[in-house]
Parts: sequence; structure tokens; C-alpha cells
Amino acid sequence: MGLGIVKRETTEYTVEKLKELFPAKKNTITEETARMLNEANSDPMFNGDEFMDNLLTYSNVMLEGQYSMRNYINALKFCAYLESEENVTEAYRRARASDQFVIDRIGVDTESMEYRELTNAASRFRRTPMVQKILTQSDMPLHLMFQSSRYEAVAVLAKEMTGAYHSKDRINAADKLLTHVKPPENAQIELSVGMSAETKDMQTQLNEQLAVLANNQRKMLENGYSMKDAQKLGSAVVLDAEIVDG
Repeated sequence: MGLGIVKRETTEYTVEKLKELFPAKKNTITEETARMLNEANSDPMFNGDEFMDNLLTYSNVMLEGQYSMRNYINALKFCAYLESEENVTEAYRRARASDQFVIDRIGVDTESMEYRELTNAASRFRRTPMVQKILTQSDMPLHLMFQSSRYEAVAVLAKEMTGAYHSKDRINAADKLLTHVKPPENAQIELSVGMSAETKDMQTQLNEQLAVLANNQRKMLENGYSMKDAQKLGSAVVLDAEIVDG
């Protein structure tokens, strides 16, 4: 252990525990399913409950595709081995080691018909929708994977902005909310294309009004006014904006 990596302990999962973790698939979870999971989870290539962590991370693939728990475990094992082996046939052989089809082809010559059958089966499995979705999601940038969580986080800020007990907390939430909902810089450039001089001037005036409004609302919050009172301050600017747009 030259890198100083500490091996974590592995949890033994029962059928009851798996049904708690995956209630939507409780009818497909059996003792055989639990055995498969615990066997995969205890594989030396995984650290502690790393395989179970992966199982939970990509569970949306199983739920959306209406796949059984057994097939999902096999697919996830295949993807994990494929990442380490970079050999489709070997990854398939390790992931499906308990399948009779694979057992019958252990140790066969790589030039034999049996090995070609194994290779073809591995290639077909690699192209299945479930495996493709897991591989795609594993390569997906985190900011896309957690896009829905970002929306939830923004909603929390919006709630905090109006409902926090202390004005300082409401101000901080408002500042963070404005940062996260700010449109991309290039969006303003795209909107400017094709605008007339008059429209640009009106847009500039409106932006200036909104800037003054935001500053005044901030001061009201700092002086102890409620968010409801601060929002009333913007009614005139909003009405002006609607008239301009109309």
C-alpha cells in the first residue's frame, strides 16, 4: 500500500435492506440478487461500499428503463470492469462469470468458435441501452448530472431571501440568488443584434432604473424593512417596463 490508501470495510446487504434502498424494485430483489450484489461489492477492485455507491448513483437508469435489479447489477459490473480492463470481452467475462454461457467458454482458444461467440455476446451487451446510458452518464460533466439539484438550490435561496428571520440572512440569500440566476454574458450580446438605436436607448434607461431599484431595495432591507415592502418599491418600474414592451 505504497500510496497509503486505507481499505474501507464492506457492508453486507440483506434482501430487506436492498428493498429499503430500492423500493421501486422490491419485487425483483431476491436472495440471489443480494448474493450478486455482495459478491460484486466485495470485489478487491472496489474500496468498501464503492460498488453500492455506484449502484445508487446510476439507479435512475434502472428505474427509467424498467430493468430488473439483476440485469442492472450485471450492467454496472460490466461498465466498471470495462473501465479498468479496456477490453470488452474480458469485462463481459468477469461481469457475467456466473452465467453458464460464460462458464462453458472459460479457457477456450482465442481462435475458436466458442471465443468468437463470447466476443460477439460481449459486443452486443456493450451496445445495450442500459449499458450505453450508464457509460454516457459516467462521462457526463457533474454540472449537467446535478442540473436539477442546482434548480433546487436556487429555490432554497429564493425561499431564504423572503423567509429568513434576520435581514442579514435575507440580503445574503438575495445576493447569492442574483449571482446564480444571472444570464450568460453572451446572451446580452445576442439580444443586442438587430436592435434599433431607440430600442437600445430605452433598454439602457430600463437597466439603469432596475439598478437604482435594486440598490434602494437593498438599503430598505438593511434598515429592517420587510421583503414585501421592498418589492412594492419596484411596482412603478415594472409598470414602465410593461408599457415599453407593449
